Amino acid sequence: MDNIFAIIKRKPTLFLFMSLGYLLLVGFLKWQIHPPISAIWFFVGGAVGVYFLDAAEVFFALSPSPFRSFVFLIGFVVVSLFIATSSGARIAQGLVLSLYLTLILWQIGERQVTGALVQWYPPILAEWGLPLFTFIFLIETYLFIAWA
Repeated sequence: MDNIFAIIKRKPTLFLFMSLGYLLLVGFLKWQIHPPISAIWFFVGGAVGVYFLDAAEVFFALSPSPFRSFVFLIGFVVVSLFIATSSGARIAQGLVLSLYLTLILWQIGERQVTGALVQWYPPILAEWGLPLFTFIFLIETYLFIAWA
């Protein structure tokens, strides 16, 4: 139980508000003023996604984190694109979109602290990795709103 409280406390408040604000904005843009009952599952999945990677790192004692690697990012882009656009499971769609935003926020935070993203991208992509990853996230969000 202490691990759960530690995970909740270590999440920066700004990250939490940005994630929840993103979910509300996307939900509003998708369903406007008349969300279906399944939209509840979208928000539940998004709320779980805010803490999912933090929980995985703590519970499985992953060090260094496999989530902060180029291989994981490539795999996650493929899987999240499929889920956000093709899955009928709103909980999964909320989860992957929230996880995607969490990964972007982690990268921004690490770049501000260390000045580089050496852990995340190979040297050839170090400068363009985060902008490209963010661009794909924006496209994925648009596709979710417009099609899924």
